[in-house]
Amino acid sequence: MNTFELIQKYLPQSVDKYFEQESKTALLEKGTKFIDVNFNETGYVKIASMLLDGLSDYYQTQQNSVGYESPSLARPSDPENYAAYAGNLGSGARDGFQIGGVDVKWEIFRLQWVRGKQFRIDYIANEETASIVIGNAIEEFHRLKCVPEVDAARFSYIADQAAVSLGNMEVNTTISANTIIAKFNDVFEWMFENGVPEEEQILFVNPSVMTLIRNTTELVKFVTQEDYRREDGLTFNVEKYMGRPIVQVPSDRFFTNVLLTNNGYRAQSTSYVINFMCVSTKATVPVRKLEYEKVYGPELSGLAGFHGYLINYLLYHGIFVPKNKVPGVWVSVSSTSATTKSNLLRVQTKGVGDGYNWTLVNYFTNPVGLRGTLVYSASTLGNIGASITIDGSTVIALREGQIVTEAEGGQAYYFGLVDATGTLIAKTSSTLTVN
Repeated sequence: MNTFELIQKYLPQSVDKYFEQESKTALLEKGTKFIDVNFNETGYVKIASMLLDGLSDYYQTQQNSVGYESPSLARPSDPENYAAYAGNLGSGARDGFQIGGVDVKWEIFRLQWVRGKQFRIDYIANEETASIVIGNAIEEFHRLKCVPEVDAARFSYIADQAAVSLGNMEVNTTISANTIIAKFNDVFEWMFENGVPEEEQILFVNPSVMTLIRNTTELVKFVTQEDYRREDGLTFNVEKYMGRPIVQVPSDRFFTNVLLTNNGYRAQSTSYVINFMCVSTKATVPVRKLEYEKVYGPELSGLAGFHGYLINYLLYHGIFVPKNKVPGVWVSVSSTSATTKSNLLRVQTKGVGDGYNWTLVNYFTNPVGLRGTLVYSASTLGNIGASITIDGSTVIALREGQIVTEAEGGQAYYFGLVDATGTLIAKTSSTLTVN
């Protein structure tokens, strides 16, 4: 078996490994006996919602009110809903067990997202070197692209299931050190009143809320460090408050109204950062399926007019909250636009030699690892997702090490990152005065 066959063989296990280690929603992948995953129907799942009648009084054979201490033990005056007991059949006396029912409704869902990509790696003469490149490309793809997008899509979907009118959502909320304890305790009360067991609840919080937790004197004394064991056997250390695990989520994957694009995901103008959410592990049904993966060597990739290595990757995934499980979700949404936390570009420049010369030192994006061409312009570049034309005068491409000469000092520019399709995928929040 060659190296590429080995990569392909172990790719599904690699996906699982990175979701376990990197995903913030992996804790919700506990599974349930009320789900039937059937990928023979192209990514559909069936989820059962079960409703049952409650307990009723039990009546002994031929029991009546005479001779019994409590009138409540008398046989019912309308006994037709009771089972025939001890030979009393038909229209005769009935007693024993009242007849109840079980309603099971199977809701059929299609996994919401089918995502894929083909990666092309130019031919490298040494096969061992090529294996290193391919292996690292897959690893970085899982860690930097796949896991954050799946998390962001799941959190956004969970937020959509809550509503102010249902009582399990608050919006435009600012949380401070003086209110965080009351917020959490109100949510716990709501969960308890709606029958959600404490041991099922997980708190997901954004970094600013996590900072409040660690800095709030009254709260921190209730925060404990404990080992958390998932149903798949993975054990790791988490912080807990009142028995609930606390999971910190980066803001760039913790917002409402996520938009999945042809190059990852991003926030929209209608997206807002989530403060925190409390989720029951039995309320959500996350489903993930690596449907197809294949590595092609140069001998086959040449058929597509490309000489090198191809990696085809296809992922089905989705998440569902059955209607009768909606009380297991509670969401607090802030008034902070998610565009201030996602698809950001940070740029560092420095002066070079005499005069007004500068060069690019470094840049990074949030989320990390976005790929594209760095550009700058004296005019605004527009919103994320805008189509950008690099013309060399108004919008100028910038290479690392390139020296730019200005006529005078104090020049300020907008910087952006443009992908291969000409789409703006990251930008600075304002103009940057170059050094």
